[in-house]
Amino acid sequence: MLGYNVIDISSYIIEYSNEIGSPVSNLKLQKLLYYSQAAMLVELGQKCFDSKIMAWEFGPVVVEAYQHYKEYGRDVIPNQEDCKRMKLDGKTMKIIYEPSKKIDNVTKKIISKVVDSYSQIRNPFELVRKIHEEDPWKNTDLNQEIECDEIRKYYEKQPEKIYGV
Repeated sequence: MLGYNVIDISSYIIEYSNEIGSPVSNLKLQKLLYYSQAAMLVELGQKCFDSKIMAWEFGPVVVEAYQHYKEYGRDVIPNQEDCKRMKLDGKTMKIIYEPSKKIDNVTKKIISKVVDSYSQIRNPFELVRKIHEEDPWKNTDLNQEIECDEIRKYYEKQPEKIYGV
């Protein structure tokens, strides 16, 4: 199975977080995406999503997801309708909408475990501080990609760091 689109994963995280009474801002979403990727790499040996994770000042960021949700600023992100992506059909030269790919139950379970473990954190800067102490972010220059191989190697040795603080 290939990784999912990061917007589909983000939408699931947002909905699940709202469902359990722990809504997320864009900053917290970015950290949950990072730990979801780490959890999938360690538990299943595969990526959760295919987008790159970049080292930004406040921790890991998936630029595509950041841009998609930046309109919410520091506010919580409401549930998203079925995320449909626009795509240009080269044959007809028309814009078509691609439906989101359904996330399998194993992936949902792993992501939910990550979200549950951070559900009591209301201040996303607690996650920023935690990640700033962990090697994948510390050992990556700002604005460079945090390699999935480095994420996997680090958290395989200490999987407890994926879940909770």
